[in-house]
Amino acid sequence: MREGRGAGVALVTGCSGDIGAAVCRRLHDDGYTVAGWDLAQPPADNALAWFSQVDLTAPEVPHDVVAGLAAVGPLRYVIHVVGGADVDELRCEDSALVPADVFRRVVAVNLFSAHTVLQATVGLMRESEGDRSYTFTSSTNAIGGYGAPGYSAAKAGLHGLVGALAGSLARGGIRINAVALGTTRTANYVRIGRLMGRETNFDSIGSRTLRGAVLSPDEAAAALVAIGIANPAISGEVVIADAGQHLARR
Repeated sequence: MREGRGAGVALVTGCSGDIGAAVCRRLHDDGYTVAGWDLAQPPADNALAWFSQVDLTAPEVPHDVVAGLAAVGPLRYVIHVVGGADVDELRCEDSALVPADVFRRVVAVNLFSAHTVLQATVGLMRESEGDRSYTFTSSTNAIGGYGAPGYSAAKAGLHGLVGALAGSLARGGIRINAVALGTTRTANYVRIGRLMGRETNFDSIGSRTLRGAVLSPDEAAAALVAIGIANPAISGEVVIADAGQHLARR
């Protein structure tokens, strides 16, 4: 086991999905105590020291859940992986006419959840010492041109949140960044495709990136950890990690 950067606790939200689980494993191997929040139960090999089931689209995280996290140890890193596309939005033939309730739901999952996590954990982060950071998982959809207006707007909102908070958090020694991932080979991506009536062809999607392949969950996790944790010089940034997908599209 490698020594983590000063040890401490790393919280991974969305720890039960393919990317979140890969982040947990990587952090565990790097010597961190890994805590997880998710609505779904994590896989058996989750590498978590502590887990709590939480709906992060709710107005706030229950006090007992925050207290449970505090008891694990000093919180130093939060990697927020919650989010994803919405089938009801993708099924809209006219993207300008996405129903308001669908739009609100998509924004709640992909943007409001980040604010909920921030509100619940910033006190714990300020009580800790050493390097600390928030890392929000964004998407190349935020850059534009991929449809899904609610999802794209929510991910772009994460970029605005990073820019707005970077200065105030820095005064307490806390960094904040977003990582815009490209298409990643996950079970959820396949599930959404099937609900849309099609089988996902990752090879075809990958052929439209500069390197000719989509990301794996481990590669997505590596980007999140490298940008959010491994390099303390990065703060207030949105970093694109999509294998050149957005450049090839242009």
